[in-house]
Amino acid sequence: MRRSQYTLTRDHVHAHAAHLLRTHLRLRDVGRRCSAAVLVQVLFAACARLCSLFAICGRLRDAPCAETMRQALFATLPGYAELQRRLNRALQADLPAALRRRRQVLALDVLLIPYHGQPQAQEEEIVRGAPRSGTSHFHA
Repeated sequence: MRRSQYTLTRDHVHAHAAHLLRTHLRLRDVGRRCSAAVLVQVLFAACARLCSLFAICGRLRDAPCAETMRQALFATLPGYAELQRRLNRALQADLPAALRRRRQVLALDVLLIPYHGQPQAQEEEIVRGAPRSGTSHFHA
């Protein structure tokens, strides 16, 4: 007997991520035009396009204005430390218990882009490494 196969679609991933964020961040509706669901959808759109909230509100046809979104975020999001705790809980919510018992080894891939010049704002923007392409300074 053949086992059934489950296909995970982008809609499933999108809906699950939105549910996790709404649940763990405890987002609430702010006015009739800016529900928690709309807030999450617009944030996802901004993340997908790698653009600001202002830019994405101008591009989306049915999105609330950028100022409404900004006010909704400030009204519903907690302080930085609590926000970080809630996001970490959301990220580990679906992990099996065996993975949550102790720290896990993590592998990262770092891309170093050679950089010639001064940092724009802070020294931490630039990392040093073995010389390559005529410089030892890189964006990582």
